[in-house]
Amino acid sequence: MFSQPKSRRVAALLAIVGVVPIVGGFHLVGLHKLYLGQRWWCLVYLALALTGSKIAWIAGLFDAVFYLIQNPDEFDVNFNDEAVSETGTISLQSNSVVTVSESLRELDQLRQDGLISEYEFEQKRRKLLDRIK
Repeated sequence: MFSQPKSRRVAALLAIVGVVPIVGGFHLVGLHKLYLGQRWWCLVYLALALTGSKIAWIAGLFDAVFYLIQNPDEFDVNFNDEAVSETGTISLQSNSVVTVSESLRELDQLRQDGLISEYEFEQKRRKLLDRIK
């Protein structure tokens, strides 16, 4: 589920579902953040909801509207790890070994130049290697 491309409509639906109370007035607020891979934001939403604050529900509604009106290309760039080409269109990076190896070399150079940390390097490296599996 989490390795598949994310859908704007599913994210918006989960945000709306999180606002609607279920059994005993409990809300599933923050579920959309979990779906989008933003675990820390999910915890923030849950913490706000547990304090009885309406901020989490208002933010959930705002997120739902934002996802629906957001340009699909922007959504893909933000949540689907897709790159914007120079023409402004979205293009998926090829799963070829050559593209991945070039990306790994560039990533390693960024690490050596001190522009990214070892932790960031490792995260990005794993994502790149997962593309060729």
